[in-house]
Amino acid sequence: MKYNLKPDERATLELRGLYEKYGYKKYKIGKFEEYSLYATNRDFIIGDKVLTFTDLDGRLLAMKPDVTLSVINNTGATRQKSEKLYYIENVYRENRESHCFKEINQMGLEYMGRIDSYSILEVMTLAAKSLKTIDPDYLLEISHMHYTVDFLDELGLDEAMYAELLNNIRQKNMTGIERIASETGLEDRYADVLRQLPFLYGSMTQTLKRAREMAVNDKMLADLEELEAYCSALRSLGYSKNIQLDLSMVNDIDYYNGIVFRGYIRSLPGCVLAGGQYDKAMELLGKDAGAVGFAIYLDELTKGKPHVSQYDVDALLIYDEEAQIADVMKAVQSLQKEGMTVRAETDAPPCLRYRYRYALRDGKTVKEDE
Repeated sequence: MKYNLKPDERATLELRGLYEKYGYKKYKIGKFEEYSLYATNRDFIIGDKVLTFTDLDGRLLAMKPDVTLSVINNTGATRQKSEKLYYIENVYRENRESHCFKEINQMGLEYMGRIDSYSILEVMTLAAKSLKTIDPDYLLEISHMHYTVDFLDELGLDEAMYAELLNNIRQKNMTGIERIASETGLEDRYADVLRQLPFLYGSMTQTLKRAREMAVNDKMLADLEELEAYCSALRSLGYSKNIQLDLSMVNDIDYYNGIVFRGYIRSLPGCVLAGGQYDKAMELLGKDAGAVGFAIYLDELTKGKPHVSQYDVDALLIYDEEAQIADVMKAVQSLQKEGMTVRAETDAPPCLRYRYRYALRDGKTVKEDE
């Protein structure tokens, strides 16, 4: 009964059908990975703590804090052979409030192998469709990481200053940005762009216009042309109302590249979807392939106001103890064919909330009351 499902259960059920229509196959991986996978790729995972234990053969194993790294580690995708998959898995991360490990339910989609513009558009479209399935009142924020990276490369900063400035842009830390601009003696035109970058977000049309005016090299303009192509496609597909750009969104540059995005539901407090291109992560793990995907944080879907169904079941069927059991089953199945959930009892259970009440009399189903 759809209206009795929890938000995360309903999303899981409906999104599986959506992804399979596009040729994605369900992927199942084990709960454990060798700890070394996460120890050498800590920047890719959320949080800095991993739940570990020693296996009977002496290996140090970890309860998965991330699914994508495990998928990359186990994929057979190449530039000639693509894999399209989705997963429903639990990951184990530190709860920032309790500082204890928490089991987190997560659903995700990955497209790995030969990745082109259509592949990226397909994944972005499925991200938008996923959010709409969860709640039509959603927002998908999109960025092109190279725009900001190509600007910072123009400044010729040392590695430490570069990393600090990138982090300040992500956090919209104007105090830190102003300090670095002053310490490095940036030209006025570069300093002006730097001050505007953290606030370069809004509607697709207006943000692209502002970004073109701020571009200081041909690479930045090329990045915007690529982003504009995706925006144009998404607009033609009817998603412009629920999409904004945020060019200050820059994920870890050692693992991610190109298009990145985040999804929100108005009635929920946090980010419910995050994804983008991660060709660099594939390369770091020795895979000669591109990749793009996203994860949906199913636990976030339960943080809104819970929906309480008015009824426990659609139909209560009352039958006599002397009735033929085959007749009872036929009556139940007949009501189910009408799209109802059915509970068959000899007497109405106390406190059971039902929409319709039926009785089985002489092998026939008779509606009694509501």
